[in-house]
Amino acid sequence: MPRSPILNTSARQRITVLSSALVLAAGVAVTLTATASASGTASGRPCGQATLQGTYSYGYEGWSVAKGTRTPWSSAGFDHFSGAGTSTGVTTYVSNGVVVDNNTPDTSTYTLRANCTGTVTFKIGGSLARFNIYANPSGRSFDLIDIDGGSVQAGSETRVG
Repeated sequence: MPRSPILNTSARQRITVLSSALVLAAGVAVTLTATASASGTASGRPCGQATLQGTYSYGYEGWSVAKGTRTPWSSAGFDHFSGAGTSTGVTTYVSNGVVVDNNTPDTSTYTLRANCTGTVTFKIGGSLARFNIYANPSGRSFDLIDIDGGSVQAGSETRVG
Protein backbone atom coordinates (compact mmCIF):
# COMPACT_ATOMS: atom_id res chain seq x y z
CA MET A 1 0.00 0.00 0.00
CA PRO A 2 1.48 3.41 -0.95
CA ARG A 3 2.40 5.79 1.82
CA SER A 4 0.98 9.27 2.19
CA PRO A 5 3.03 11.91 0.32
CA ILE A 6 3.06 14.01 3.51
CA LEU A 7 4.86 11.23 5.42
CA ASN A 8 7.53 11.08 2.69
CA THR A 9 8.40 14.79 3.08
CA SER A 10 10.76 16.56 5.46
CA ALA A 11 9.54 18.38 8.55
CA ARG A 12 10.16 21.73 6.85
CA GLN A 13 8.08 20.69 3.82
CA ARG A 14 5.25 19.46 6.09
CA ILE A 15 5.22 22.82 7.95
CA THR A 16 5.10 24.66 4.62
CA VAL A 17 2.18 22.52 3.41
CA LEU A 18 0.30 22.94 6.71
CA SER A 19 0.92 26.71 6.71
CA SER A 20 -0.42 26.94 3.17
CA ALA A 21 -3.49 24.96 4.16
CA LEU A 22 -4.12 27.29 7.13
CA VAL A 23 -3.76 30.39 4.93
CA LEU A 24 -6.17 28.87 2.42
CA ALA A 25 -8.68 28.02 5.18
CA ALA A 26 -8.45 31.57 6.57
CA GLY A 27 -9.05 33.00 3.08
CA VAL A 28 -12.14 30.82 2.64
CA ALA A 29 -13.45 31.93 6.07
CA VAL A 30 -12.98 35.62 5.17
CA THR A 31 -14.72 35.11 1.83
CA LEU A 32 -17.67 33.33 3.45
CA THR A 33 -17.98 36.07 6.10
CA ALA A 34 -17.89 38.82 3.45
CA THR A 35 -20.52 37.01 1.37
CA ALA A 36 -22.79 36.59 4.37
CA SER A 37 -22.52 40.25 5.38
CA ALA A 38 -23.08 41.44 1.80
CA SER A 39 -26.54 39.93 1.93
CA GLY A 40 -27.40 41.98 5.02
CA THR A 41 -26.02 45.37 6.03
CA ALA A 42 -22.66 46.62 7.21
CA SER A 43 -23.95 46.78 10.79
CA GLY A 44 -25.54 43.34 10.54
CA ARG A 45 -28.92 44.91 11.37
CA PRO A 46 -31.57 44.39 8.71
CA CYS A 47 -33.72 47.26 7.51
CA GLY A 48 -37.48 47.35 6.99
CA GLN A 49 -40.34 49.82 6.74
CA ALA A 50 -39.89 50.78 10.42
CA THR A 51 -36.29 51.89 9.77
CA LEU A 52 -37.59 55.17 8.36
CA GLN A 53 -39.55 56.73 11.17
CA GLY A 54 -39.76 60.35 12.28
CA THR A 55 -39.18 63.73 10.67
CA TYR A 56 -36.40 64.18 8.09
CA SER A 57 -35.14 67.43 6.56
CA TYR A 58 -33.67 67.76 3.08
CA GLY A 59 -32.35 70.16 0.49
CA TYR A 60 -31.69 69.07 -3.10
CA GLU A 61 -30.37 70.62 -6.28
CA GLY A 62 -30.65 69.19 -9.77
CA TRP A 63 -31.39 69.70 -13.42
CA SER A 64 -34.46 69.08 -15.53
CA VAL A 65 -33.51 67.93 -19.01
CA ALA A 66 -35.88 68.28 -21.99
CA LYS A 67 -35.07 68.40 -25.71
CA GLY A 68 -31.40 69.12 -25.02
CA THR A 69 -32.14 72.00 -22.63
CA ARG A 70 -31.05 71.84 -19.01
CA THR A 71 -32.96 73.83 -16.41
CA PRO A 72 -31.59 74.18 -12.86
CA TRP A 73 -33.88 73.62 -9.90
CA SER A 74 -33.72 73.24 -6.12
CA SER A 75 -36.05 72.08 -3.38
CA ALA A 76 -36.11 71.88 0.40
CA GLY A 77 -38.53 70.69 3.03
CA PHE A 78 -39.48 68.10 5.61
CA ASP A 79 -40.87 64.56 5.35
CA HIS A 80 -42.42 62.70 8.28
CA PHE A 81 -42.05 58.93 7.77
CA SER A 82 -44.58 56.72 9.57
CA GLY A 83 -42.42 53.60 9.85
CA ALA A 84 -45.17 51.76 7.96
CA GLY A 85 -44.48 52.65 4.30
CA THR A 86 -45.95 56.17 4.05
CA SER A 87 -44.92 59.76 4.70
CA THR A 88 -46.34 63.25 4.66
CA GLY A 89 -44.39 66.45 4.29
CA VAL A 90 -44.02 69.92 2.94
CA THR A 91 -41.74 71.13 0.15
CA THR A 92 -40.67 74.30 -1.63
CA TYR A 93 -39.55 73.83 -5.25
CA VAL A 94 -37.81 76.47 -7.39
CA SER A 95 -37.21 75.92 -11.12
CA ASN A 96 -34.88 78.26 -13.04
CA GLY A 97 -35.37 80.94 -10.38
CA VAL A 98 -39.19 80.69 -10.31
CA VAL A 99 -40.99 79.40 -7.19
CA VAL A 100 -43.23 76.56 -8.41
CA ASP A 101 -44.29 75.06 -5.06
CA ASN A 102 -44.14 77.11 -1.86
CA ASN A 103 -44.55 74.97 1.29
CA THR A 104 -46.70 72.57 -0.74
CA PRO A 105 -47.91 69.44 1.09
CA ASP A 106 -46.58 66.12 -0.24
CA THR A 107 -47.19 62.45 0.47
CA SER A 108 -45.22 59.32 -0.34
CA THR A 109 -45.23 55.56 -0.26
CA TYR A 110 -42.03 53.60 0.22
CA THR A 111 -40.60 50.12 0.52
CA LEU A 112 -37.37 49.21 2.27
CA ARG A 113 -35.82 45.75 2.01
CA ALA A 114 -33.70 44.00 4.65
CA ASN A 115 -30.51 45.07 2.81
CA CYS A 116 -31.54 48.75 3.33
CA THR A 117 -32.33 49.44 -0.35
CA GLY A 118 -35.76 50.38 -1.58
CA THR A 119 -37.92 52.83 -3.48
CA VAL A 120 -40.01 55.86 -2.63
CA THR A 121 -42.65 57.64 -4.73
CA PHE A 122 -43.48 61.22 -3.77
CA LYS A 123 -46.73 62.90 -4.81
CA ILE A 124 -46.31 66.68 -4.83
CA GLY A 125 -49.07 68.94 -6.16
CA GLY A 126 -50.38 66.27 -8.53
CA SER A 127 -46.92 65.21 -9.83
CA LEU A 128 -45.14 61.94 -9.03
CA ALA A 129 -41.38 61.53 -8.50
CA ARG A 130 -39.80 58.08 -8.06
CA PHE A 131 -36.46 57.39 -6.36
CA ASN A 132 -34.25 54.50 -5.33
CA ILE A 133 -33.31 54.85 -1.67
CA TYR A 134 -30.33 53.62 0.35
CA ALA A 135 -30.91 53.84 4.11
CA ASN A 136 -28.54 53.89 7.04
CA PRO A 137 -29.51 50.82 9.13
CA SER A 138 -30.01 53.11 12.15
CA GLY A 139 -32.64 55.10 10.20
CA ARG A 140 -30.80 58.37 10.91
CA SER A 141 -30.47 59.17 7.22
CA PHE A 142 -30.91 57.88 3.70
CA ASP A 143 -29.70 58.76 0.22
CA LEU A 144 -31.89 58.79 -2.84
CA ILE A 145 -31.54 59.11 -6.59
CA ASP A 146 -34.22 59.89 -9.19
CA ILE A 147 -35.20 56.96 -11.40
CA ASP A 148 -37.60 58.91 -13.65
CA GLY A 149 -36.30 60.12 -16.99
CA GLY A 150 -35.88 63.84 -17.69
CA SER A 151 -34.35 64.83 -14.38
CA VAL A 152 -30.92 64.57 -12.80
CA GLN A 153 -31.22 64.63 -9.03
CA ALA A 154 -29.89 62.94 -5.95
CA GLY A 155 -29.71 63.88 -2.31
CA SER A 156 -29.90 62.87 1.32
CA GLU A 157 -32.50 63.17 4.04
CA THR A 158 -31.52 63.34 7.71
CA ARG A 159 -33.75 62.60 10.69
CA VAL A 160 -34.23 65.69 12.85
CA GLY A 161 -37.04 64.50 15.10
